[in-house]
Amino acid sequence: MKKVLFLTLTLALGLSLSAQRQGGQRHKDQRPDITQLVSNLTDSQKNKLETVTSESRQRVDKLRARQKTVRDSIALYMDREGDQSRYLNPLFDCEAKIQAEISREMYSTKVRIEQVLTKEQRQEFQKVSKQHRKKHGKKHQ
Repeated sequence: MKKVLFLTLTLALGLSLSAQRQGGQRHKDQRPDITQLVSNLTDSQKNKLETVTSESRQRVDKLRARQKTVRDSIALYMDREGDQSRYLNPLFDCEAKIQAEISREMYSTKVRIEQVLTKEQRQEFQKVSKQHRKKHGKKHQ
């Protein structure tokens, strides 16, 4: 019970500190604005895409803040002497779950973006996305 309480307090403190440090900043490797990458967007499409990407950005920023907190906690335990497995294993699991949530959110956003685009625009978006992945590697996964 003490272990669970300690982990909860550690994560809560880290989340509040991480949120203060983040200050609403966008992730430095975040993809460029979709409305500037795809041509011939109508005003309606631009508005829908802004909504989709803004909502997604907010969710991913919160997840990344949580992820940073967990990673900071992991670093604390990794630096300690002795076997810290009982603290580290739940943190490893938590970090993996957060990463999976980020990946799901990014995929969901891609699908929602494609639903707004015409066939030609989807092809253009896929081409630009592929070039971006090639240039930036696994930074966004």
